[in-house]
Parts: sequence; C-alpha cells; structure tokens
Amino acid sequence: MTGYKDNQLIHIHPVEAFQDNYIWLIHNDQNSIVVDPGDASPLIEVLQRKNLNLVAILVTHHHADHIGGVLELQKKYPHVKIFAPKKDKYDFVNISLQDGDEINIPELQINYKIFEIPGHTKGHIAYYDMKNLFCGDTLFACGCGKIFDGTHEQMYNSLKKISGLSKDTKIYCGHEYTKKNIAFALSVNPNNSDLLLRDEHVSNLKITIPSTLGEELKTNPFLNCTSIEAFKALRDLKDQY
Repeated sequence: MTGYKDNQLIHIHPVEAFQDNYIWLIHNDQNSIVVDPGDASPLIEVLQRKNLNLVAILVTHHHADHIGGVLELQKKYPHVKIFAPKKDKYDFVNISLQDGDEINIPELQINYKIFEIPGHTKGHIAYYDMKNLFCGDTLFACGCGKIFDGTHEQMYNSLKKISGLSKDTKIYCGHEYTKKNIAFALSVNPNNSDLLLRDEHVSNLKITIPSTLGEELKTNPFLNCTSIEAFKALRDLKDQY
C-alpha cells in the first residue's frame, strides 16, 4: 500500500499466475493498472471481485508468461491503454516506450519513468514511479534474470543502472524465486550476516516481494559484481546451480 498525490491511497499487490509468476495489480478504489499479465483468468477474477476498471497494462518484455493474457484483457476492457518496449514486436496494438520516456496514468494520478534494462531480453524495460520499480525479469529478489536474447554485458549494465536509484525504492519483480536465490547466494557467500538474516526472515513467508534496493545491495550477489567477467562467471554458476 503506497500513498501518492492528494491523499489518494494506492494499493499494490500480486496476482499469482502459473507456477511462480506475479502479475502486479496497482489500484485505487475504482481504477487499476496491471504489470505483465501472463494469464488473464486470475486477473479478471480479482478485477471483478474488487469492482475495478482496467485502464492500463504495463509490459516489461515479450516472454509469453508476461504477455499471454493481454489480448483477452484487451477484448474485455476495450479502452485499456497498453504500454510495451519499443525494441520488441507484439501482436497487440501498444504505445511503444524507450529509455527516458515518461507516461502518465491520469485515473490513478501516477507518472512512470521508463528505463531500458536489457539483458534478459534485448528490449526489456522497467517502470519507475520514484518509489516503486517494476522490473520484470531483470532484477529478482537476491538474484537476476537469465540471459536469453540479450547479453551478459547488457545485464551487468542494467543492474548497475538500477543500483543507482534510491535505496528506499521498492523492487517488484516478476517471479517468486527468493528462497532459491538466497540459497545460491549463501553457497557463494556463506558468511554474509545480512544474507543470513534475510534467509531467516523469508523462511516462513509465502510472498517475499517487494524487497527494497537497499536490501538487495546488501544481499544480492549480482549487484555486487565489480566487472562484467565476474558477473558472467556468477551468472553461469547460477545457471548450473
């Protein structure tokens, strides 16, 4: 739950999809935004139960588990605005975004700044409202995304870009991978006291997201790499973990 302008109360919570995906639902008492709707069915159920109108869809990248529900949502909510990365191609009409763009969702009085954060994919973007970062599959809680059609160098630079944001920034990623990521992090850094505390904290939690950037800087091994070579070696090790 996050406060924005004019005492308006904005709620942010996950809608679970597939095995471990999160579709992020951002709403006030009438209107909503969704991030990366891979599956329309669970989302429509929540929207109807809460009596919410869907005004915007924010897409971070082109993978099916993040966009699979878009066309069905577009049919059900024909006035919805769909935002997506300019460097990707989609089967649905969208407003294309690139690094440095800013968008406004007037129904919720929210502005988002757009960051290009390639690596997981070439066109991957994030949405930042100065308090919350919706970063798809680039930065995970205590981890980072796999390299698909991007490069290790792109991912390394994207993580450095995110690292420069305010430490209070809440990180909303696309999957519930935290416990597995912490286990890997401990395998390479078993004496990190912050990591040990984080492991204890999440042990009984079902939903571990959001984290904060400050927490990630203390415990996420991928954010602490000081060279592309070190990052690539760590990412390759994680791929085999």
